[in-house]
Order: sequence, then structure tokens, then C-alpha cells
Amino acid sequence: AVQRSALAPAARLIQMVSADDVAAVQAECLSKIEASFKLSERDFADTLDCASWSAGEQSGDIKGWAGEPKLGWVTSAVMRGSAGACTTELSAWVAPSYDLPHLLQQIELLASGELVLKLDYIARYDLPSDPQYLQEYYLSIAGWRDEVIGSVEGAALSSAQPDLFTRCISSPMQLSLVLPGTDEALAAVKTACVAHVERWVGHWEGAAEVNRMKRGGLFSRDTKMHRMRFQSHADSLAATGLEAALAERVAQALVGPGDEQYVGQAS
Repeated sequence: AVQRSALAPAARLIQMVSADDVAAVQAECLSKIEASFKLSERDFADTLDCASWSAGEQSGDIKGWAGEPKLGWVTSAVMRGSAGACTTELSAWVAPSYDLPHLLQQIELLASGELVLKLDYIARYDLPSDPQYLQEYYLSIAGWRDEVIGSVEGAALSSAQPDLFTRCISSPMQLSLVLPGTDEALAAVKTACVAHVERWVGHWEGAAEVNRMKRGGLFSRDTKMHRMRFQSHADSLAATGLEAALAERVAQALVGPGDEQYVGQAS
């Protein structure tokens, strides 16, 4: 009994980050988007019967908003697994009337207690063929990635390879970082995620709509990337043991309504 008592304080000192802690980070980032854009919550996930879903030890809550004319779709999702594991996803998919990068954030709390932070600004054009776009949205902010990597002792780039579809749509600035499950690391994740959103929101200052020809090209590219995101999510969810039909419904809710959200804008 004496030994158990002596060990208890040490256990409290290394208490792991919780799923609620991770969800709170995403909620703060979502509030930054809500404060900057006029969003209208939609029942898309409800129509797929997975706004709030559960299967065995897994469960999730998914919400979506339209934000036209600037944002085609915004998704906020929290998905929980066994042993306290949790994944949050926040994405803001820009409408084809504008050519700013899409925003993507994911935070994973692994059953081991480690955190995985994934951030990206998904490019809307082929970067080598558009040096001006590359400079404006990537080279001009190249330092942020190294800052995040160096923000916590013990943080390291993830050695896990993303699937083919994710690799296809990711930008060269995509970050996937593994961090210890400590309060210090959680604070660094929060700082990085908030800065990631605020930097993206800042790009909207003075943003102008693109011409009709570019709009059509953006619509076509976005549609293809949307389908790749869907397949990536469907495959990864099925790999966790979810029944295929549910995995596909959840994947569709995560990426949003897709082609139909742009009807009338690309013509």
C-alpha cells in the first residue's frame, strides 16, 4: 500500500492529454473561422445519418457549414476510438470563385498518449508552373514549419507515410509531426493551429474573385481533389474496422457535399 501511494504523485505528473483537450483546440480554431466568414450550418451529415455516429468502440460527431461566396464548405469533426484515442479534423474548402489555398488541420491523440499534428494549405494550382502563387502562399511563410517542429523538445516528423490520395493533394508545406502527450506539447499544438488559421484568414485581406475561365479550372481541380479526399477517408476508416457503408458515409460527411456545392458558379 505504501508503494502504491508513493507512485501516485508521479502518475499524476505524467497524466496524458485527453480527447476533450484536443477537441478544445479545434473548437478555438473553428471560432476564428466563424468570426471571419459568414457561415451557415447545414444538415449534410444528418442526411447521411452520421452527424453523431457510433460503431463498437468508435464514435464521432461531424458538423458542416456553407460559407459562400468565399468558402464552399467547412467541416469540423471529432472522432473517438478505443483507449482514449481521438482524431479531430477541421477543413475549410475555398469556393472556386477564389484561388486561395484550402485549409486543413488534423490532430490525433493516439492510444499511446502521443499527439500527431497535421497541417496543410492545399494548393489550387500546379506550383512549379505558377511561381507567383508559390511565392505568395508558400515561400513567403516557409519559416512557420520549422518553428512548429522546433517548438517542443521530443517532437519529430512522422515516419508514417500518408496514403497515395493524400500525397496527391498535399502541398510541399504539409506538416505531420509527432509530439509527446504533455501539457507543453498540447500548448504548442494549440499555438500552431491557431497561427495556422490566423495566417490563412490574413491571406483573405484584399482577395479578389478570379475570372470565369480560372473559376472553371479551379472547379475541375477541386472536384478531383474532393474525390481523392473522400477515398482517402473511406479507406482509412475501413482499415479501422468500420463497416464499409458506414465508412463511406462518414467519409462523405467529412469532405462535404462536393460537386453540387458549386452548381451555378463554374458556368
